[in-house]
Amino acid sequence: MGIYSIPEDFRLLGENIKYSLSKYDDRYWREHDRKGDFPDEFYSELARNGFFSLNVPEEYGGVGQGLRAVSFVIKEVSRSCGMSAGDLIMATCVFGVQTIKSFASKELKQKLLPELAEGKHIVSFAITEPDAGVNTPEIKTYAEKSGKGFVINGRKIWTTLAHRASLLFVLARTKQLSKVEKKTDGLTVFLVEKEKAVGSLSISRIEDISMRPLGSCEVVFENLYVPEENIIGKIDRAWEVLPTVLNAERISTASIGVGLGELLVMKAAEYARVRKTFSRPIGSNQGIQFPLARAFSQLQAAWAVTQKAAWEFDSSMDCATDANVAAYMASKAAFFAADRAMQTFGGMAYAVDSDIERHWRDSRLLRTGPIPEEMVLSFIGQRVLALPRSY
Repeated sequence: MGIYSIPEDFRLLGENIKYSLSKYDDRYWREHDRKGDFPDEFYSELARNGFFSLNVPEEYGGVGQGLRAVSFVIKEVSRSCGMSAGDLIMATCVFGVQTIKSFASKELKQKLLPELAEGKHIVSFAITEPDAGVNTPEIKTYAEKSGKGFVINGRKIWTTLAHRASLLFVLARTKQLSKVEKKTDGLTVFLVEKEKAVGSLSISRIEDISMRPLGSCEVVFENLYVPEENIIGKIDRAWEVLPTVLNAERISTASIGVGLGELLVMKAAEYARVRKTFSRPIGSNQGIQFPLARAFSQLQAAWAVTQKAAWEFDSSMDCATDANVAAYMASKAAFFAADRAMQTFGGMAYAVDSDIERHWRDSRLLRTGPIPEEMVLSFIGQRVLALPRSY
């Protein structure tokens, strides 16, 4: 089976997605975007259809697939329902399942993996801070040893789903930056189980314009106690955890971008076939047709790199370069597709009921987060091309 071929079980997954999620139409997502409401019915539907069990090992009640299967499902769900829908798969299967099965204790695996497979948890990962941004080693959130655990104090921002999550992963310093040899040392990943939280955990939603059904939040920790058994990986060694999680995230966001881009190209092409001016379909004009063909081509190229990166991840190979390239290509391709859809629909694109403006807002996020495209280019320049550091 080649890297780029689609296994039969993936095809069946695709058919299941189209059938089971068809009821969650544009109107459903439009209303949830307008109100900023979490799509509870949709999340339950994903759980009932077993999508959260994809990469859960069989011994914990899952299907036992790898990231390539998750990536495929994310793309197809995004293609059917949009960006927020695909991001929900990523939150559970990547931030939740992948992190726990790769780095958590046996006890946490036995307890949480079966529950994640059944969709009993919503997952969030708190890394970004107001004064650090993508310069992760500069974070200020600190966890101090206290008895058989740690007490966390600090502040996170742009933490997606934090207000709804029952499981919240938190990156904190366990050694001050001034006391470590390498900037990436002295960082630890903790798992906060909200129902058991002792101390103050304050979460406030940010009024934003992208992925509004999911929501991003500011999170403040004040003397929040986390038992040491909830450490993910090793103390002070978060950098052994983060590359795996963040590479999987980049592959997943690339999959979201490709799926969203395909949705927009298909919507634009359908409109261009039926919308007539000067007594002919606007799709007969090269000014409309060629950019849509270009968008389709860019998405196909991005998907090829995404599949390669997912295959490398599942094969325990170094996938960092391809994961970053996939995220970069997919974000650019998705936004180009969205922008051309806006241009194809013309004035109608600005009507909320067209749904094009919503997808355009969502697609722009991919060029900024989870990693800005400039940081991807810096990574390639420095790590691949051996050029001097540019920042």
